Amino acid sequence: MTGWWFAAGCVGLYLLFAISYARSNKRKVAAFAATRASPGHEDFVALLAVDCEPDIAEFVWTIFTGEYSDWGVELTPHPDDDYLEDMPIDPDNQEDWLNDFCDANDLRPKGVLHWPEGQATTIRNFARWLSDLRRSMGRVAA
Repeated sequence: MTGWWFAAGCVGLYLLFAISYARSNKRKVAAFAATRASPGHEDFVALLAVDCEPDIAEFVWTIFTGEYSDWGVELTPHPDDDYLEDMPIDPDNQEDWLNDFCDANDLRPKGVLHWPEGQATTIRNFARWLSDLRRSMGRVAA
């Protein structure tokens, strides 16, 4: 019977940790949201106009509004947000975003440009990187 108590204790500790982690992240996002205004969709696309094509800005808007909405705080993405530093976003999501982008643009994700060493992971830099990626693979916006 002691094995059952040990298992129950482990599950209880895990749940306590998970709840604490989620609350901490929500507080972090709320504090971040209080530091700046949230641009609307049109403003966001306009802010990225010199960095990438409009369809890439739309793609990035869709990705990050989904990521930001997970935290239950009224916040929209801004091009200068560092999505790995400012928000509790899983870095592994980048691979999914890249695959979705490649699928939408008929590109193969193999042999893509690597993220530049030391470059901040801002939404603006991500949009530029996607634009450079599409150009380097010989594709232009339709």
